[in-house]
Amino acid sequence: MLTKKEVEKIAELARLKLEEKEKEKFAEDLSLIIGYIQKLSEVNVEKVEPMTGGTDLESVTRQDDETKVISDPEMRKQILDAAPNREEDYFKVPSILE
Repeated sequence: MLTKKEVEKIAELARLKLEEKEKEKFAEDLSLIIGYIQKLSEVNVEKVEPMTGGTDLESVTRQDDETKVISDPEMRKQILDAAPNREEDYFKVPSILE
């Protein structure tokens, strides 16, 4: 089982403030996790090929298709008028990057 000092060090590295009761609980929980990881290290993986990802699937993208552009001016106006916020002929959305 992890010691109280080890849990305090981990909490410090993770920038967590733990109460004394929490330190005891974390010591138990982390010990169980480490025990599970040690159990995994006992598995024979000698004939298993290393993986770089979860599947052999490749990322598939498509090219923009100009024929999919809304060319009907009335429909375009209706769609843009339904937007909660717009700027000229574009939907305006909140910035997600700083």
